[in-house]
This record gives sequence, structure tokens and C-alpha cells, in this order.
Amino acid sequence: MSSKVNNKWSKEKSVLRKLQMHFTFQQDTLRKIRYDAADASIVPSDIVRKIIGLPYVKVQRPRIGLSFNQEELVQLAKHYGLEIADEAEIKCKVLEEVNQFYQTHEDKPR
Repeated sequence: MSSKVNNKWSKEKSVLRKLQMHFTFQQDTLRKIRYDAADASIVPSDIVRKIIGLPYVKVQRPRIGLSFNQEELVQLAKHYGLEIADEAEIKCKVLEEVNQFYQTHEDKPR
């Protein structure tokens, strides 16, 4: 059991040794990076990794995370006619509304 724990921590230590760098690109370049990333189903940082010849992993399940404060949850519950505690149903309704938006606005420019 001790070797499993040591192995886990050795993996964690290697992650801690990584250096994170932040880059500020010109707006036009950033827009192109984001577009290319979406088109390739990878995250923008992986487009940069691809360009500079580093390995990257294709996103298995692309998703978008949203954070809602309490006031926004109240607003969404009211909008959908739900109880605020019904977070799973609120999530379903948001998903349905966004999907519907893109189905009805497919031919219109953004």
C-alpha cells in the first residue's frame, strides 16, 4: 500500500515542477487561436502547443463551465419556472435553451 501512496505523490511532484506561463497575444491572433481551437476540438493552449511542436491531448468531452451566484440561480429558476434547489433541472433548461438558440440562428451571422 505504501508504494501506491508514494507513486501517487511522485506523480503529484512532477506536476508541481511544471512552469506555467501566461501569454498576451494581439486580439486578432487570440481570436484566430480560439477559432482554430474550437474547429479542432481542442483548447486554445493546445493550439499554441501544436504550433510550437509540443504534444497535446484532444479534448474527449468538450464542455463549457459556467458559474452562477445565488442571485443568478434565483433569476434562472424564475425564468424557467423552477425551484432554486432544482439545480439539475435548471442545468437541463439552460442546455435546451442554448441548443435551441443555435438551431434557430444557424443561418444568421453572429
